[in-house]
Amino acid sequence: MTIESLLDEIEDILEEGKSVPFTSNLLVNVEDIRRVIEDIRLNMPDELMQARKIASERKEILTAAQNSADEIIAAAHKRAKELVAEHEITKGAEISAADIMAQARTQAGEIVEGARATASELTDQAQKWANDMRSSASEYVENIVALADESLTNSVNEIRRARQSLRAAAQHKKVEN
Repeated sequence: MTIESLLDEIEDILEEGKSVPFTSNLLVNVEDIRRVIEDIRLNMPDELMQARKIASERKEILTAAQNSADEIIAAAHKRAKELVAEHEITKGAEISAADIMAQARTQAGEIVEGARATASELTDQAQKWANDMRSSASEYVENIVALADESLTNSVNEIRRARQSLRAAAQHKKVEN
């Protein structure tokens, strides 16, 4: 079932509802509406589920990138200490360590920046899709409300015409008597 067919089913349930006298309310089968809502939830588009998954994976991507950066920096520290210990010339070891640290920081920054860019792009796509869904739902509700308004206006106009006709008939009857 598609979301649209399930929404059509809700409309059918509303159309089959019984009018409550002297009000604009309807009596509808609540269980039928709940069943259709559950079906809508079960038939949500895959994109919505993917957007939720992307949002949860975003944190994992950033955490993995940070862990990778931490490992690179730790490896650089370890390598720097090994160089100092292995070489007699401490200055040479310090220069090498500084280079390794700079490279590690550069690599870590690139990894983190790449992960942020990917997460940001995925978040933007999910937000765009969610906005499109909200806009479509809003238009659909606006159309239903406009149709209901038009129907109610027509009904009121029919009642007014019937009252005028009854008054005219009563006036005509008085004139004849």
